[in-house]
Amino acid sequence: MKKIIMSFSTLILAFSVFMLIGCDQSESLSYASIEINPAVDMVLDRGNRVQTVTAMNQDGEMLLLGLHLENKKVETAIDELIDEAINLGFIDVNEETTVTVHGSSNAIRDRIQNRINSAFLERGIMGKAQGKPDTDLIEEAEALGVEVGFLRLVYRALEADDTLSFEDALLMTQEALIAIIRDNAPNLNMVMNAMKTEFFEDRQALFDVYIPQIQALEAQIALLEEAEEDSTDLRAELDALKQEFLEALAQLRSAYQADKEAQRAMFFLQRQERVNTHQNEVAAFRNAMRTRRMQMKSAIEAFQRGTRTTLQSGNQGS
Repeated sequence: MKKIIMSFSTLILAFSVFMLIGCDQSESLSYASIEINPAVDMVLDRGNRVQTVTAMNQDGEMLLLGLHLENKKVETAIDELIDEAINLGFIDVNEETTVTVHGSSNAIRDRIQNRINSAFLERGIMGKAQGKPDTDLIEEAEALGVEVGFLRLVYRALEADDTLSFEDALLMTQEALIAIIRDNAPNLNMVMNAMKTEFFEDRQALFDVYIPQIQALEAQIALLEEAEEDSTDLRAELDALKQEFLEALAQLRSAYQADKEAQRAMFFLQRQERVNTHQNEVAAFRNAMRTRRMQMKSAIEAFQRGTRTTLQSGNQGS
């Protein structure tokens, strides 16, 4: 009987946790990822407005650098992503392009596929979208009793804030998770993350050098004071060691901040270089876009339906 009661109590506890999660996430989130070669991930609200957008690779970071997609309708966001990918040369307007779309439901995948296909048609580009369900994430969300969009948001928040635990994130509201992602957006930058990892390693090395020395001096001082002996010299040594430690930390942090700013400036420069490299080609394409649209409409529609028998080599979403 005791085992039965304990099992029943465990079941009630688990049910309560899932009820709390369900109440907090308010069944309104979906997500989609778009892979051109740049790959980006979007969490959408019930009205299909972008709540968060994050890069899934370094090309994705470059693609998002000049865009502000939050709170825009997903169709508007897709148009801006396509145009920016053209500006940066990630979509070659003279080659075939396949975009892979993952999503939390068939409906959201279909919606985004249709918008991408329409965007290619409107621009006269031989491009199409193909959808793939994110099976692993869907199964995990079902096992946890949460929405797929909410779980995607949880993982993005964990990437943004490395002090957050998975269990705590599951019990947060979607608004709180979105706030974490937006407030810590620079932490999602993969280049910055590598720098942050190096900073933490260097900081730990300082801890490993100074903390044992500080603790040893504190222990000696405690013994002297317990024996009612003079600890003035050791206290002065301890204060000097602590000051040296704080200064070393400050220098490390200052160097890290300077490196971050330099990296960010270089990233903007690299983006501008890509724009400059492709600007003549892009300008010619935009000038001829109306003619291209009319001339290529049937061929693009056939490509999107998959009825063409031969394909040129093009950018493939991975």
